[in-house]
Amino acid sequence: MQNILVESGTNELEIVIFKVGDSVIGVNVAKVESIITYQRITEIPNSNKNVKGIINHRGRVIPVLNLITALKQNCLKNSKDRLLILININNSNFAVEVSSVIGIRRLSWAEIETPSSILLSDNETPVTGIVKLNQDGIILMLDFEKLLADIDPSLALKISNETKGLEGKKLVIAEDSTFLLKVVNESLLKAGATVEKFSNGKDTLDYLQTCSTDEIHCVITDIEMPIMDGLTLTKRIKSDRKLKEIPVIIFSSIANEGLKHKSLSVGADAQITKPEIDKLVELVKTITRKVIF
Repeated sequence: MQNILVESGTNELEIVIFKVGDSVIGVNVAKVESIITYQRITEIPNSNKNVKGIINHRGRVIPVLNLITALKQNCLKNSKDRLLILININNSNFAVEVSSVIGIRRLSWAEIETPSSILLSDNETPVTGIVKLNQDGIILMLDFEKLLADIDPSLALKISNETKGLEGKKLVIAEDSTFLLKVVNESLLKAGATVEKFSNGKDTLDYLQTCSTDEIHCVITDIEMPIMDGLTLTKRIKSDRKLKEIPVIIFSSIANEGLKHKSLSVGADAQITKPEIDKLVELVKTITRKVIF
């Protein structure tokens, strides 16, 4: 599936909207490879309860996540009437079986609200954002990174082994996933840094504007965040006369080679695909104020 938005840093995105049972779910178009009709799913003995099985799609063996189980939904629709959405994040490919696809919607990240603290207090909640619809409807934005990590711990972001090298460095992190924010924060603290954490780009930018340029050594930002996304945050930093010299690293599950031009266009100094946390820590140690793509 082609990414529709061409310009970066507009604080907009397109989402594919689909249903799993009674839940309405949204996923960034940038993560979606294609939507295909049902095909036979081969079950794998003793696999994780949230894995439906595998499919052979154009010569590729692709695991299928069982969102019906993961989201504790009931789906009365016959399996052969369902659809499969092929997704790529963190350089991993998988499919999700869905009841139906509603369509594609363009919206601003400002329309995506952070879930309440009641939801976020539960580490099992795979939701990073909520979009309110007309007539009291709601779209849930899922934390697919967490769902994958719960299924296969080898795909999870793990605390870095680095124990030095960032002493005296003050870093700023913008990341909406509480699960990932905790790991990145602890990795940087372990290496000796001081860290300020934010869950969206707006709060991050507001904080940076209260600081002196020399006070902040680097900003590390996700792309997908409610209120203000990481590309818009980066663009705002690099177009600010006071802040533009602060190095910015984009650390995102969709920061692949195909989207590198978007990071470049907003002035990012580097991008890394999750979950390469050791590479991130090493990069923070050595980053300079020149483009190092």
